[in-house]
Amino acid sequence: MNLISIASALEKIISEVNIGEVVSQQLIDSNNNYLAETIISPIDFPGFNNSAMDGYVFRMEDYENGTRNFIQTLEVKAGDVIPTELLKNQCYRIFTGAPVPANGTLVIMQEHIKNAGDQITIEEEGSAFFQNIRSQGEQIKKGEIALQKGEKLTPAAIGYLASLGLSKVKTYTKPKVSILTTGNELIEAGKPLESGKIYESNAIALASAFRNEGVQPSIISGIPDNYSATLIAIEEQIQKNDFIVLTGGISVGDYDFVGKALDELKVETQFYKVNQKPGKPFFFGKKGHCSIFALPGNPAAAMTCFYYYLRPAIQKFVGARYPKIGPLRLPLSSSFQVKGSRELLLKSKIENGKIEILDGQSSNMMHTFALANAITQIPADKKQYEAGELVSVFPF
Repeated sequence: MNLISIASALEKIISEVNIGEVVSQQLIDSNNNYLAETIISPIDFPGFNNSAMDGYVFRMEDYENGTRNFIQTLEVKAGDVIPTELLKNQCYRIFTGAPVPANGTLVIMQEHIKNAGDQITIEEEGSAFFQNIRSQGEQIKKGEIALQKGEKLTPAAIGYLASLGLSKVKTYTKPKVSILTTGNELIEAGKPLESGKIYESNAIALASAFRNEGVQPSIISGIPDNYSATLIAIEEQIQKNDFIVLTGGISVGDYDFVGKALDELKVETQFYKVNQKPGKPFFFGKKGHCSIFALPGNPAAAMTCFYYYLRPAIQKFVGARYPKIGPLRLPLSSSFQVKGSRELLLKSKIENGKIEILDGQSSNMMHTFALANAITQIPADKKQYEAGELVSVFPF
């Protein structure tokens, strides 16, 4: 069987994964969701000319005529109605955010003013028209695009939309995800370790990775290594979820039943086996609305597949405008030699603007992954990379 390339595997996943349902959501509850609509501003923002600082507002024509002594006749605070127009050689005390009068065209900060009761003297020269005034519609005008469909609703974006008067937005749902682990050798962490057993870690690590992406998965663990149990578990979860993530049981061993169960359930294979190291035995398939990812059983290989493939899959489902997580181009901290013919996805660490390829790249080495903060992609068409050479890096 010909192995699919890393690029083709990622493209296939992005093209086949569904997008979540569109729902109406309270703006205050929409953090880290993605817009399912383009937002058009219903108002000018700000809605009126207002002062950018505490000070005094003047007519620019008086200042340009050489007047520096004025009479203060009014005080304007944030929340006040727009005051009446200034008369000749008149000024108002004004505070940050307060509306300026229609003919108020200059605000001078209070530090550059000398006052004696209502007698105000300007001690600043070189002032400019509309200085320290925020113009109506300066940030956005009514009818303009505030945010595009697919933009992430960060706290700042939520505050921005609230300032436009919005209280609800349309967003995409997060995927329902179930993580299934198979293997008679697995026992739950916290229990005594029996002879021949290992602690289950894949589901815990993957669930934590999903939660970092804002997705709350369920975990189905302890599925026995027999065909019937594997088949029943997968069939049940396909009906309930948008993503099924399986770890282990996808190879061709006598006790690897996942592939057989997927065939029996008529899951449509999109690809199986990728020309990469680690993570060659990686399966992606579809049944109806459900995307099925069968990851290698080796923990580091499973996590590598998550960061490189499943993160973009999540981004596609939640409606991100750009689901692919683009790489950084960083210089290698030391030389590196490529062995073998498969493209490499290597546990790495970004430090001081460079990328360090960590020791311990075996597909079962989670200690190295615990120190990593990035995956470095190294093509196999070149055998020697020198220190300082730029490579593609995917932070996580």
